[in-house]
Amino acid sequence: MLIVEYIDEIWPHNSLLPADPYERALARFWVKYADDMFSAVAAFFRSKNDEERDENVEKIREHLRVVENQCFGDQKKFFGGDTINMVDISFGSIVKFLAVAQDILEVNVLEDEKFPHLHSWYNNFKDVPVIKENLPDQEKMVAFIKFLREKLLASS
Repeated sequence: MLIVEYIDEIWPHNSLLPADPYERALARFWVKYADDMFSAVAAFFRSKNDEERDENVEKIREHLRVVENQCFGDQKKFFGGDTINMVDISFGSIVKFLAVAQDILEVNVLEDEKFPHLHSWYNNFKDVPVIKENLPDQEKMVAFIKFLREKLLASS
């Protein structure tokens, strides 16, 4: 997320961080949380057997429950309110990668009924024009990441 902070400083008229110091600190907290969550998603992706996969699925769901319960209580469209911010970009990247990993491993981690607010948020996020225009194609990403995963598992 360092590059996003750099972009935020270069083009302050389209800030990705809130102006309010408390809200800015909160956004940075959630970006750090997303960064920490990525290790669980990566472990899920690298799972070699059902037991490892199931353990990693539960770790991811623990993280997702925290986000579901703590971030969407006031029915915000995005983490930053009505517009996307750095937190949306951070979690959007993770959810996109998780969607790819789910397709490859054929396991539904981000279940609609368990995480309705996250699903609603991700659908809103994907519909933002700049995101929609730049979000990688799911099928192409699955094919590429599946190839990488096979190489990774073959070498270990």
